[in-house]
Amino acid sequence: MEIIHLIKPTGIARPGMSIREVFHICVEADVPGVPFVDSQGVITGKISIRHVLKRTCIPDFMVRHAQLLGDQLHHLALSPEQVNNVLSLKADDFVFPEKAITSSSTPFAKALAIMEEMDTTYLFVVDDGVYKGTVSVMGIAQAMIAHD
Repeated sequence: MEIIHLIKPTGIARPGMSIREVFHICVEADVPGVPFVDSQGVITGKISIRHVLKRTCIPDFMVRHAQLLGDQLHHLALSPEQVNNVLSLKADDFVFPEKAITSSSTPFAKALAIMEEMDTTYLFVVDDGVYKGTVSVMGIAQAMIAHD
């Protein structure tokens, strides 16, 4: 199985974009994150939905003590105003400098190994400096069962 057949084209995040715009790109492509490019179009990092939500929607104490908390924390629910505030934030403030990149000729086993090494479930595919899309563990699993 070659990842060239598993690439899912996606949009990219650019300086000045809002989190709302980035979430739209991710949701439309059904991916958990997209590359962030600088003004020259060079990938300088990634924006992950999970990272944005972690930084904006849950207090640190909840992460450290999640198993101890009950389910009756309704006072911590996000109001429509809070949701709008998060979605209005600039994507630039949520860029991870780590970017998991591979090429379309990478064997899928190596792609999986890179994902494990980088603790991610997706990679950006770049050939000759041109972003092609994303390959993910879900895409790999989908291709595997399609050949079943």
